Amino acid sequence: MQNILDHIQCGIFILTVEANSQVSDPNDQGFILRFAIANSAFVHLVFGERSIDQTVNLVGLQPKECLSLEFADLLNKYVGQCLKTRQAVVFEEQLDLVTNRMLSISLSLDIDSINNSAQIVGTCQDITDKSLSKFQVQDLNQKKFSHLVSEVSDAFVVVDHEGVVRYVNQSAENLFGCKSEDIIGETFGLPVVAGESTDVDILNRGCTTSAEMRVSEAIDEDRRVYVVASLRDVSERKRVEESLKLRERAIAASSNGIVITDATLSNNPMIYVNPSFERITGYSAAEVIGRDCRFLQGGDRNQLGLIELRKAIEEKRECHSVLLNYRKDGTPFWNDLYIAPVFNDHGELTNYIGIQTDITEQVKSNQKLLGSEERLRTVLTSIKEGITFSDDSGYFSIFNNGMENLTGYTSEEANASHDFTTFLYPDRAEHDKALQRLQQLQEKGQPMTVETRICHRDGTFKDVLVSSRLMAYKGKRMYLSSYYDITERKKVETQLRYQSERERLLNAILLKIQCELNLDQILSITVKETQELLRIDRVVIYQFQQDWSGTFVVEAVNNPVLSILGKTINDACFNQDYVQKYQNRAISSINDVELADLSTCHKDLLQCFQVKANIVVSISFGDTLWGLLIAHQCLAPRQWEEFEIDLLKQLANHVAIAIQQVKLFERVQDLNKNLERQVADRTQQLEQSLSQLERALLREKELNELKSQFISRASHEFRTPLATIQTASDLLRNYGYKMSDEKKLERIDKIQREVKGMTNLLEEVLIIGKTESGRFDLQSEEINLEDFCLEIIEQTKLIGNGKHQVIFKNINTPIKISIDTKFFRQIISNLLSNAIKYSPNTSEVYFTISLTSDLIPQLLLEFKDQGIGIPLIDQEKIFDHFYRAQNVGMIVGTGLGMAIIKNSVDILGGTIQLTSVENKGTTIKVKLPYSFTQ
Repeated sequence: MQNILDHIQCGIFILTVEANSQVSDPNDQGFILRFAIANSAFVHLVFGERSIDQTVNLVGLQPKECLSLEFADLLNKYVGQCLKTRQAVVFEEQLDLVTNRMLSISLSLDIDSINNSAQIVGTCQDITDKSLSKFQVQDLNQKKFSHLVSEVSDAFVVVDHEGVVRYVNQSAENLFGCKSEDIIGETFGLPVVAGESTDVDILNRGCTTSAEMRVSEAIDEDRRVYVVASLRDVSERKRVEESLKLRERAIAASSNGIVITDATLSNNPMIYVNPSFERITGYSAAEVIGRDCRFLQGGDRNQLGLIELRKAIEEKRECHSVLLNYRKDGTPFWNDLYIAPVFNDHGELTNYIGIQTDITEQVKSNQKLLGSEERLRTVLTSIKEGITFSDDSGYFSIFNNGMENLTGYTSEEANASHDFTTFLYPDRAEHDKALQRLQQLQEKGQPMTVETRICHRDGTFKDVLVSSRLMAYKGKRMYLSSYYDITERKKVETQLRYQSERERLLNAILLKIQCELNLDQILSITVKETQELLRIDRVVIYQFQQDWSGTFVVEAVNNPVLSILGKTINDACFNQDYVQKYQNRAISSINDVELADLSTCHKDLLQCFQVKANIVVSISFGDTLWGLLIAHQCLAPRQWEEFEIDLLKQLANHVAIAIQQVKLFERVQDLNKNLERQVADRTQQLEQSLSQLERALLREKELNELKSQFISRASHEFRTPLATIQTASDLLRNYGYKMSDEKKLERIDKIQREVKGMTNLLEEVLIIGKTESGRFDLQSEEINLEDFCLEIIEQTKLIGNGKHQVIFKNINTPIKISIDTKFFRQIISNLLSNAIKYSPNTSEVYFTISLTSDLIPQLLLEFKDQGIGIPLIDQEKIFDHFYRAQNVGMIVGTGLGMAIIKNSVDILGGTIQLTSVENKGTTIKVKLPYSFTQ
């Protein structure tokens, strides 16, 4: 139908009418128009001459998407009128300046009876010449063509018969670099001959522009002849032509064969071949132009490369393949062919470009190399040693049978692993060492040979001698390595070394037995040397007790976590089933506890000590089973060697001999010690008697000195309070009748205070006397510790003036303890009263009880004040009798409090620590042993 409409001279178009559900602007119509049909006459009338050069397709577009805004709005307006009146509508419209047409447009409504849809059928005719006068047409044409001339890219110059320029367009101004007023009226300097086309060079502001000039004649209405020169800038075209010539020369000079085919034809014939193609194939260009490329393949049309090539041509994409082609003389050659499609500006496939390279010699060399490689692979496969040939990525080009037998992995499994070293060296440290050796080989490039251990697929380890070298192969860095199994050699070496070490160890133990009579030293040497020699996780010596329980008395372990030193076994199952066996000097060896035929209790006992494999040898002499020498493998089962069992047996025998010698030596030592002890006892008795006499004399002397100090001190300390008492009593007796009751009570209180002070002094002297003479008995009592301390605090606060704040803390101490309360009270009471006495009023005194972090915790009492402190010079003597610090001033005291505290702490078996800074305060810490009470 479209073809029929295109042959009709009248413009015809059909618009579909769709409902518009998204009307936001009140001025918008309630429908959407789309072109369903538009014939070529309508397109030409609307778009003018440009519709000839460009394909214009209006189908599916809305008018506002392809027409001018005024024309589209007008069309929408009259379509709405047609839909409303259901009558035909005719209107006229003048288009833009380019087409400059006056169109008569008729619109009519057509309703589809099947689906009840509406469409607008429109026709249009050009009524330009009918609606305008001749003069108007001429005027419009003049404006139109003047506009077109000014807008075209070619430069137009109009020259009269005298060679004077009469008109230039905008492009001419740009080409000459001058304004029109500077050119018009001037003589045109270029030769102009009508009907000729020449290339000229135009100088424009110091630059030369190449132009193509075409000259024609024109006659105006006055019959005057003008020459019209049309100049087109061809600089870019010449540059492109030069570039194309250069490319053509490069293609012709290329050593690769280059073919261009015409993809628009069915057989894709060749339209160009370069000289290299002629040289490679033996065909001339004349012989191949117009033919397809299949003749080069001879009769071999089923090559894999051809299949890929055909698929690429079908999919219009690039392709690279290797083909076996035949020259004109019939000789074959290998063609490395690359093809690429060429598309025009519309995306249509027009050509294929093929680049061919003759790689026959390369293929022959590769075939020879492959033959050599195959022979080499055959040789390497037959070699017993493991051979590998790999690249930087870890891919093995060669992984021979010897390597498969050595590792248990196939070459496919090795290549699939991506990092085969993780299989050979599962231990992280060994894997890192292997990578370090590889890095060293890469850096130095020197061949390297090392002995190492690799892991077989079944989990066993093998000793191998690995030789590696770096080499270049096919432009890549490659690694050639050989693996020689030296496991058996290592076993022999190990056995010889163990035998030598065993003899050395036995000789060392024998020498120790001869030189040492210290059993602990001999046992320690035995387990240490055995553990290092056999590389065992743990070696212990187990000693039996009289009830056949026992203890691990000495050990050597390679990891402290495995230590069982000091642990005791008191298992009835073990005692009953195995003691009798070891009394008969039996030797037990277990390679795998899990698989061994053991009783449940025995297996549980071994698993309790993390034993995976063991050797047990009895240490006995005569009928005495002293103990057991035991080797434990804890991390994994172990296959014990005969020489290892024999070594432990010999060591156990020598240890038994050593024990006998030590026991004999101890017996002699005991006899000597008994004799020496008897002599020492007699001597000690005499020395004790003498010492007691000396201590008694010294104590007597100290007591006499203490009495003298007390008499001197008492005479001084009692004199003042007695005088005070005497004065107060005299005043009461002589003047009591004149005093008020308040004054009398004041005198009586003074007498009582002085009496109380003398009483305290006497009590402190009596306490010192008892502690110094040793005439006391310790009597432990059970007390509630916190209640006891709080009681003393309340009592001490009553003694003071009540202006101090005592802050007490109990940090995780037992609720009840057992201690001598008399001395314990003296310590707390005296330290609290001193802290209050020597601190300023309203200050805080801290009293804290806690436990020490010792292995056996002790009770810790800490007293801290903010008082006057103790000068450093007085701190060494502060615990002496009757000694007081120099800074006490007028503060009352006897100088016996700290001595009583020190004696009480010593009697309870504790320690006292004093820290003091003058004018800042004192901290005293007392540590006392105690008995815990449930």
